[in-house]
Amino acid sequence: MYDIKQLEHEWKQYRKKKLKPWYIGSLSLFVFIVAVTLFLMNEKKIDFSGLKSYFESSNVMFEDKEKSIDTFVDKSMQLKERVLVDNALEKLEVHSNLIDVVDKVVDKPLNILVDIPLLDHEKKPLFQEQPETRKTMHLDIIESTSVSAYKDVEKRFLESRDIDDALFLASSYYKKGDYEKSAYWALEVNKLDQDMEEGLLIFVKSKVKMGRKNEGISILKTYVERSGSQEAKKLLYQIENDKL
Repeated sequence: MYDIKQLEHEWKQYRKKKLKPWYIGSLSLFVFIVAVTLFLMNEKKIDFSGLKSYFESSNVMFEDKEKSIDTFVDKSMQLKERVLVDNALEKLEVHSNLIDVVDKVVDKPLNILVDIPLLDHEKKPLFQEQPETRKTMHLDIIESTSVSAYKDVEKRFLESRDIDDALFLASSYYKKGDYEKSAYWALEVNKLDQDMEEGLLIFVKSKVKMGRKNEGISILKTYVERSGSQEAKKLLYQIENDKL
């Protein structure tokens, strides 16, 4: 039997590996957006040299008219204040838009996935965007045995249909040598997301371990022909040469 600490450690390692590319991608995009915004802000700086020349020439023209000069100065000050206020508002709006863009990038990173179903021979587009980022799932299991820990995850999956739970169970059962349950949960993963290669490979390996080698090879060859996946090719070689 597996200790609960080992189970939690396996899950944390799995999540770190899975989320690392997303963190790097989001940070790179954020730095790019900040650089572009700063460049645009520098380009939009207002040149006051023209206004200065205008004020100087106007003062010369109305040099002998004290009342007109006072009126002109008042209007000039109002114009300067309006320009400064408009410039400040423009910078504030750019900053606000930058925050909105960054929030959207963090909330919805884009992931390009290969669209290759497990047993579907119908042709589909090669690339598509993942609709949304799945929420991070943590194991909240305290003072329980390994058996009850797995049952808690299974129960949670039946309520939430979270693909992370199904993939975790498939991987964990395979490592424990329970290939029948591993194949079952890998199939659940495929039902929720046919593009997830990890679930398909676990399903094939479980079939081979259960003595259904030909079935596993047939599924894997179909997948390799459509995707060209190097991981799938490597697994196919291992199975065909009895090195799994």
